[in-house]
Amino acid sequence: MTAEQASREFELKFSAEPKDLQRFKKAVNAAGKNRRQWPKKTLVSRYFDTEDLRLRALGVSMRLRSNGGKVVQTIKARAGNSGGGLMDRHEWERDVAGDELVLSDLPIGARRAIGAIRDDELGVVMEVHIERQSMIIRRANPLGPDAVIEAVLDEGRIVAGDNQDTFAECELELIEGDPNAFFTVASEIHNACPLPMSALTKAGRGYRLLTGEGPKTYRVPKFQLSGEQTIHTALAEIYPVCIANIVENEEACLDGTDPEGVHQMRVSVRRLRTSLKVFGDYLDPARTAWMEDDLKWLGNALGPARDWDVYIAEMLGNVSGYGIDEDALAILRNAAEKRRAEAYEHVRKTLTSRRYAKMMFHLTAFVAVEGWLSMPINPADPLLQPLDRCAAEILSKPHRKLLKQAKNLEDQDMEARHEVRIRLKKLRYAVDFLRGVYAGKATTAYVKSLQSLQDQFGHLNDVAQAMRMTGELTDNGNEANTRDLALAGGLVQGWYARALKQTAPELLKDWKKFKKLQPFWLARPASGGTKGGS
Repeated sequence: MTAEQASREFELKFSAEPKDLQRFKKAVNAAGKNRRQWPKKTLVSRYFDTEDLRLRALGVSMRLRSNGGKVVQTIKARAGNSGGGLMDRHEWERDVAGDELVLSDLPIGARRAIGAIRDDELGVVMEVHIERQSMIIRRANPLGPDAVIEAVLDEGRIVAGDNQDTFAECELELIEGDPNAFFTVASEIHNACPLPMSALTKAGRGYRLLTGEGPKTYRVPKFQLSGEQTIHTALAEIYPVCIANIVENEEACLDGTDPEGVHQMRVSVRRLRTSLKVFGDYLDPARTAWMEDDLKWLGNALGPARDWDVYIAEMLGNVSGYGIDEDALAILRNAAEKRRAEAYEHVRKTLTSRRYAKMMFHLTAFVAVEGWLSMPINPADPLLQPLDRCAAEILSKPHRKLLKQAKNLEDQDMEARHEVRIRLKKLRYAVDFLRGVYAGKATTAYVKSLQSLQDQFGHLNDVAQAMRMTGELTDNGNEANTRDLALAGGLVQGWYARALKQTAPELLKDWKKFKKLQPFWLARPASGGTKGGS
């Protein structure tokens, strides 16, 4: 092929406003000791896809970009997921003559990426007009190859169908060198100009315009780790997916119209925090203490919004239509909506804060350079143990703590049972990570019993939450509606007090069943398991 290049694209992307660009440029100049003028150029890109947008579904973008008289064809496909705003993609480029795609002799990797799509199925679906400024940073690296980094400032306009929109963004791309040197330079720039990370590509912006879709929510997959994996490779699988999921759900959280955004971001935060606890005996706290602090801060910021979403949709929804005065419920619901709006405003302030921007950059860098592993690598590092050697020890610890906490469960009050629920959740998270190491009937039976028990404790917690949150609303009513709120609150709390009494026998029944089960990791030796998300 003529003038063709196949490479791995490795870049950080930041969302920006036009006013941020000069500040970013100043930070780049300082990091690169640069006094030169930034070259400017105008780029026009045409993106191609099928009528039913199959390339988008495959995670592939295909474009022709003109820069003066030169036209470059580029195909990009997902290579991996390094988390946050770090783009890790395969990229195939070639110069072409004219304004038509040339797909007759693609490299095998590019052909596999686009699948069975034929040339005649592809047409232009959007245009992107960009005013670009760029600068090369060169940094000597005494421990390895010198780092060559391109900094880019883009202001542009996207036209998709009858719709168009403007945007501004900044990028740092590793051209040569290793990721450690790249992040050393990137951290200097980000400290001076802490812009938020972004996972949204130009093609992604265009597809959103084309389809009219609002912010999407993204579910993080469950992890099915295998026995051959080491703790190190398990973390390298877990962390990037969870961190990317946090970034992907940012827009939905800021928009606030779909409760799944906050819920899914919170799930990813919880899984990251859980991983620190599950593998805590093997991690160096000096490397991860900051992570626990920041994740706890973010989780606490998301919690009230999620609580009020559940209260309105489920807790009040569950009692509606069962004889409780609907007018009184409407007053209670209106009061709850105000509290939810306040909680979402706090979420927005958190996700647009300097601390959040710095946290996500730090997490992205931490994953990209595998910061949990000490360098140079010591073969005796406990993180290099295969999971089938240490999974039983990891799982036994939360199991023992649960049994101890739940002793005499039938005599425990609500507060004590809440502590049992927390122990149960920690065990469940550990099991979710490591059940793939022990495939078989014993594992299935244990997980089924654990799930049933968690459902009962979850219902118990829902009841407690409903009563507590109802109490908050009725205690904070204004003079005009205090009486009506008190009436509604009393009715709802009475309903859930009855539910609390009905839950107890089933809870104790499930607990007795669970205690009789032999833990699956003691039932037989660990197997290789299977790898992959579900």
